[in-house]
Formats: sequence, structure tokens, C-alpha cells
Amino acid sequence: MSPDEDARRLVQYIQSLTDFVYHKVDPPYGHMGATIADTVLQANNKYDTHVTPRVQRILRQWPNATTVTAVLSVLRSVPTVTFLNWSGVDRAERFDCILRLLKSEQVETEADLHTWLMKDASLQKVRAIHGVGPKTVDYLKIMAGLQSIAIDRRLMTFLGNAGIAINPSDYSTAREILRRAALLLSVPEADFDHSIWRYMGGDAVAPCA
Repeated sequence: MSPDEDARRLVQYIQSLTDFVYHKVDPPYGHMGATIADTVLQANNKYDTHVTPRVQRILRQWPNATTVTAVLSVLRSVPTVTFLNWSGVDRAERFDCILRLLKSEQVETEADLHTWLMKDASLQKVRAIHGVGPKTVDYLKIMAGLQSIAIDRRLMTFLGNAGIAINPSDYSTAREILRRAALLLSVPEADFDHSIWRYMGGDAVAPCA
């Protein structure tokens, strides 16, 4: 089937679900430390138990780390693993790499990030960071208040439940089908993503990077 045909099938499936509810995606944090931490911690983790408590801790302990420069200032005296409350160095390194990239691009606030991520060249620069996959890039866009869909296992399973068979590695096709379905339903992409994620049990592991 073509993406358009699959999108129509997906819409029909959703309309057949009596318990499917649309949810608004959460607004941006307005805090670059929290935004980047959420982005680097979300892959391969249970969101409610592993990500939310750590992000809320950052917001409580460093409420003024709202800009990239402010976060980097904190990290001069606080190790990144401590800031994230995460022992794995891979996440810490990814966090640091994103911060350094944003600093070099003169991105300071979430408003700056929102504008910067609208450029294809910016997305390529984020994607070039080791360990950052297409899902993380799309997730960061959503975190900055942009419209996107971040494909994970739950969304892939939802497509399968609708009778749409896609190779798990075919991220772009899955995203395109969901985008077209969101358009047919007149639902913002980020809200559509979030609604499916919650319907499928959003606290479960979302493994795609």
C-alpha cells in the first residue's frame, strides 16, 4: 500500500476504537537543562519512573538553569552525571555534546531552539552526535514546541494493530504514515504522537534513539 492508503487505514482503525482519547502534548519546560535532559534520557527508559523524577529534580535544584550558558555554568562545578542523576557516561556525554553544539550555534533559550530546529542543517548537526538517532531528533523538536512525530516501539505496535506492516527499521515510512493520518484527522502531529503513546501505555520502554 502507499502511505496515503496506509494513513486512511490508520484513521479508520482509530475511529473504530471506542476508548481512544486525544491528549495535548505537554508544553515546553522553558528550561534548557530540563529540555535536554528529558531528550537524552527518554530512549530505552520507562518515562514515568526514570525520566520524570530526574527532570523534576533538575527543575527544583537548578531553577535558574534556563539557558544553555546557565547550564554550562552549573556544570563547571557539578558533574554531568550528577546533574542528570544518571550513572551512565553515554547519556552524560550526549547531554554535553548537545549543549556544546547549541552554544556554538548561539542557541540559548527554548525560543532560540524552536527557531534553530526549523532548519534542516540544524537537524543534521544534532543527528551527527554519537548516539542520537532520528527519534531523538524528532523528540527534541516536540520538546521545543514544534510539530513532529517521534517513532518508538509503541507507535510501531499501534501501526501493526491497525494492520499496517512496516519494517521496524523503516522509521521514515512509519513517520510519514502517521503524519498523513494526523493531517486527515486535523490533529497536530505532536498531539497525535502523544495520544497514541498514552493509549499504548506511555510509561513503557521506548527504545528507538
